[in-house]
Amino acid sequence: MTVNIIETTEKGRPCGDGPDRALDRAGFERTTAIFLVVLLFILKVIYSFAYRADSDETQHLHVVWGWTQGLLPYRDLFDNHAPLFQFLCSPLFRVIGERPDILIPMRWAMIPLYFLCLWCVYRCGTMLLSRRLAIWAALLTGAYPTFFIKSTEFRTDDLWAPLWLLSILALVRRPLGPKNVFCAGLALGATFATSMKTSALLISLAISCVWLLAERAIRRTPTPWKSLPSLVIAGLAGVAIVPAIVIAYFAWKGALPNLSYCVIHHNLVAGFFRLDVLKRARLFVLPTLLSVIGGYFTVRGTKDPARRDRLALLALTSAALSLLFGLYWPIIEPHDILPLAPLAFLVAVPALSRWLRSDELSPAPGFRLYAFPLIACAEIALLLVSSPPAPHALDETTNLISDVLRLTTKQDQVMDAKGESVFRQRAFYYVLEGVTLRRLQLGLISDNIPERLMATRAPVATILRTPPRARQFIEKNYIPVAYRLRVLGQMLSTSDEEMPKTCAFEIAIPAEYRLLAEHGNLEATLDGTPFPGTRFLSPGHHEVRASSGSGRIALVLASAIEHGFSPFSAQANDVGKGGL
Repeated sequence: MTVNIIETTEKGRPCGDGPDRALDRAGFERTTAIFLVVLLFILKVIYSFAYRADSDETQHLHVVWGWTQGLLPYRDLFDNHAPLFQFLCSPLFRVIGERPDILIPMRWAMIPLYFLCLWCVYRCGTMLLSRRLAIWAALLTGAYPTFFIKSTEFRTDDLWAPLWLLSILALVRRPLGPKNVFCAGLALGATFATSMKTSALLISLAISCVWLLAERAIRRTPTPWKSLPSLVIAGLAGVAIVPAIVIAYFAWKGALPNLSYCVIHHNLVAGFFRLDVLKRARLFVLPTLLSVIGGYFTVRGTKDPARRDRLALLALTSAALSLLFGLYWPIIEPHDILPLAPLAFLVAVPALSRWLRSDELSPAPGFRLYAFPLIACAEIALLLVSSPPAPHALDETTNLISDVLRLTTKQDQVMDAKGESVFRQRAFYYVLEGVTLRRLQLGLISDNIPERLMATRAPVATILRTPPRARQFIEKNYIPVAYRLRVLGQMLSTSDEEMPKTCAFEIAIPAEYRLLAEHGNLEATLDGTPFPGTRFLSPGHHEVRASSGSGRIALVLASAIEHGFSPFSAQANDVGKGGL
């Protein structure tokens, strides 16, 4: 593919030092662009192995696993995200199967979605700018550190962003007839089925459309008002299709109230606005500046009225979305940048290119040649410095999943914060994330975790993010045997007392237990009868009298000992933090 990068002045004369210079520049930028595409792909693969797991990733994986097991999200397991992303990922998940490193291949599946975003930026750029500027808008988007990192993680936003960009792509295509508007609406409806944050995108798009129509009316620019109703109808028809299918499916399954609560009502809780000025500024100041300043000069410098209006649509939508997220949205996270950054770079790159051709920089043609490659390389350098890949970044997540698979069967339920064990159903319905913790704090959700653990006889648990009552119960009835992981059991003796010694304790969850001494062989009686090594203990009061062995004495789930776990090992240091 030949890239036309020869730029001209306003009078039509070639910039630079003549045809040879332009050809050199074309070859250099084409080679650099290809190199950056390959480099970004290589970095994507590296980061899929070597970047820490976010808790959202295992939550999504757990929901995808539920689809493969015939469980219906919202009814059989909790999720506060729209269902399309997890549903589409379930066939691949089923093929991969149960494996502790499941996150890595599922991250690989996100790489095509990342490049689909860049392709959408490129296609919009070729329609509205030039092929050269389209390429650099796509590459600067792809190398932007926050965009790169968050699109590497396995999350719903990886599908949300390209669907949004596909809807934008359909809107900027010409002629703008009912067919294009219908396609835009269809993609926008799919974004609603992927994330309810699409409401922010729709608000921003509506603001920009109304602004442009008002501006055209003020300027008395000819506007095809008669075709507007048909375009609106086509767009609304497209928007309705995918959400209607989702609603019909869950209504057919009798789970529509569950869907409504989990996706909408659960996320609406009073007093949850987080100001966090520094975080909001760090995420949205740059996109806002690119959208407002870059968009202003890009639109102002575009002579063709048709292109100018479409660029204005992108600039206004991007600016409105930046301000909406930065100032008003209750909860903002770094992954909210995914649908925003592509639009911001798309409208800012032409303004930057025009500035580089200005008289102030005319003595430095070399800077014009290297500017965009240097910016892209600076973004990649910032990525490597701020979020460097680490060889063992996923060990904690992989080891936890592996340990749970070893300790449990498919019939067992477990207690974790957000589904980080992935392949096991959770004893407590709600995931313990920010909104749920706030609802627990307000008394809108009852902390019945202890009752659920007893009812399901959950063999393993973590204390990460657990509310106080649940944390107290888990610390009393579960004993650490691995990093952040506990199994049924108790430390009966915490000191190195001389034998014989007697320990009284209460059992809340019946199971097969084993007594273990820290040093030596333990000989003991339980409730007055010899303890053979393993015994099923029913709920209630029990008493152990140890006559041999030394050090601490632990009562541990028998299957954990059989699989090589020990409460006395160096790995038995549960460092999870809980509480509200």
